[in-house]
Amino acid sequence: MFRVRSIAPARPYLPRFPAVAAAGILALALTGCTGRGGGQLPSQPLFSGAASFAFSFSCEDKGGLNPPTGRLRIQLSYHDHGTSLVGSPFSIHGVVDRIDPVVESMFCSGQEPPPGQNELIFLGRYRLTSSPPAKFPSACAGRETESMPSCRFEVIVRDNDRDRSVSARDYFHIKLSSGTALVSEFEPATVFYTRGGALSSGNLTVD
Repeated sequence: MFRVRSIAPARPYLPRFPAVAAAGILALALTGCTGRGGGQLPSQPLFSGAASFAFSFSCEDKGGLNPPTGRLRIQLSYHDHGTSLVGSPFSIHGVVDRIDPVVESMFCSGQEPPPGQNELIFLGRYRLTSSPPAKFPSACAGRETESMPSCRFEVIVRDNDRDRSVSARDYFHIKLSSGTALVSEFEPATVFYTRGGALSSGNLTVD
């Protein structure tokens, strides 16, 4: 499991791996963590239609450099095709948070190998790519500016079929927050949309 967490949390987590703190930002540094895929969530209570998505995540360690240099990359597209608690269908595009290049390198230049588990959790910022639903926060519906940064998302993916003898479907969960601050845990009051579950179609890979 790889967690991209920003501000240091109140309690430690994943103590097996080295934590790097700089400018108030915490990263768990792992080498070469990647994830990718896409699929569809089925309709369910409170969601009248399916939701489709695609994502790619990489934390690349540029080996052999001194000091180590890494690059964090995140791309996310998400489309809720039906009505929900926020109103009409909508689409967003998500990217990596704006992080100082030195700190970004610290994310991706760890000294230990990836843990080899099947879960990936990552955070970033998003922009709306469709008309805003009626209950979509107005602060999150506009274009990002210096004075008005984009709102933030959190995604959890689980690659449940890494063991090909297991037929469990892969899992995807998304939270959208109206908050813009670079934090590790969203304040519950800022989360206005959350949806997740086993995929009805598609495939996710975490390695």
